[in-house]
Amino acid sequence: PRSSPLITTSLSINNYFVSLPQNQINTPFNMKKFLILAMSALMVFACGKKSSENNSAAEKSNTQTQAAGKTYKIGVTQFMTHPSLDLVKKGFEKAFEEAGIKADFDEKNANGEVTTANLIASNYKADKKDLVFGIATPSAQALANNITDIPVLFSAVTDPAVAKILNKNVTGTSDKLENVGEQLDILLKLKPGVKKIGVLYNTSEQNSIVQVEEIKKQAQAKHLEVVVQGVTNFGELAQATKNLVASTDALYLPTDNLVVSSISLIASEAINAKKPVVSSENSSVELGALFTMGLDYYELGKRTGEMAIEILKGKPVSDIPFETSKKMKLYVNEDTAKALGIDVKNPALANAEIIKKK
Repeated sequence: PRSSPLITTSLSINNYFVSLPQNQINTPFNMKKFLILAMSALMVFACGKKSSENNSAAEKSNTQTQAAGKTYKIGVTQFMTHPSLDLVKKGFEKAFEEAGIKADFDEKNANGEVTTANLIASNYKADKKDLVFGIATPSAQALANNITDIPVLFSAVTDPAVAKILNKNVTGTSDKLENVGEQLDILLKLKPGVKKIGVLYNTSEQNSIVQVEEIKKQAQAKHLEVVVQGVTNFGELAQATKNLVASTDALYLPTDNLVVSSISLIASEAINAKKPVVSSENSSVELGALFTMGLDYYELGKRTGEMAIEILKGKPVSDIPFETSKKMKLYVNEDTAKALGIDVKNPALANAEIIKKK
């Protein structure tokens, strides 16, 4: 005769299986034995899970402890010296100070030379820095193009996608502003007679080209004529500024590194001609531009520093997408406004931070 099939009873506990033949369970003794086996399996699973959780927590704690105790080698490269970029650097390093993270900052300045920016990046790579930070588009591009095995952070970059720096080891903060239309509205409220605006920019800066196109677009929507003047070096700025001031009703300056580094000269020329200068960042207002609804570059740099610290503590760069600051504030230079016959109590300047010229 055909033998009867073996019938078993199984209990599954989180992928742990306990089985006994059905005919062996139908006694009080074997049922008790079955339950003891099941409980043992449950305890094994619980202990294993707890051990895994403890190991994971310990690894995370060890990584954070190492981050707090180690002195990191950080390369900080800045394309040139001007107030906004200086503030980015200060904010970045302040984030480390506040977090109690020790760092040896190897600061370099390319002085506006792309060749120098690339040399700095190559030296950082050879020195095997723990992390590198590029301030402004050309310096960020130099790092991204030369370094693939070290985390790269950037800031004061208008459009990182257009700049082609968004590699898997790269992240940071953008200073792109989508408020050109609002700034032009304020200008027209303060100076209703403005019909033609001049835009001064460095033709070799990718971030400036992006901004100039946006200014043209927004100005056209408000029936304003735009006169564009490109420059390539400091030596061309003085004459280019004179030309624009003479042929336009106001100047609109993008966050162009070459232009912003010469804001005192530009603002002085414009004030003498009774022409307003609209800037895209607050440090230019301190040095004579009439107003801006701009970013706080210190806070932008500080946020980038916080991102860098997350990476040093073990978070993958790919898990930290780049950010664009949405925090904007209206700044007005009181001395410039007075020189241009503009009342700082004008409703268009409501809630503005009033700044005196440095």
